[in-house]
Amino acid sequence: MDLSLEKIDLLRERTGLSYTSARRLLEETDGDVVAALVLLEEEEQEEGGQFRRLASNILEPAKKLLRQGNRTRIKIKTKERTLLEIPATLGLAGALLVPKLTALGTAALLMTSYSLEVQHPDEPEASGN
Repeated sequence: MDLSLEKIDLLRERTGLSYTSARRLLEETDGDVVAALVLLEEEEQEEGGQFRRLASNILEPAKKLLRQGNRTRIKIKTKERTLLEIPATLGLAGALLVPKLTALGTAALLMTSYSLEVQHPDEPEASGN
């Protein structure tokens, strides 16, 4: 096996790898620079594929939950009309960012003649008085 410093330097110049990584690749490919480049490309694709699968497994349920939250509506109503209608995700974000203000506003609305309703996309009307 021919592991010359020139081959290691060539591999490092083309890939930006460390000496240790370039040497490992050349050892695995019996000193063949082209085979080392191919092996490195395969390893990077495999790692990228694993990352994409992991991200997909995490992000897909989160996207589904976000879409469901955007379809679910929170309505602030008087007896005769709707004063404000917002997506549930916006209401949740407000509750998380300014919880005291959200609690105070909700309490004030409920103590007056206003009502809060939550309308799910699958149900025509669902009241949360």
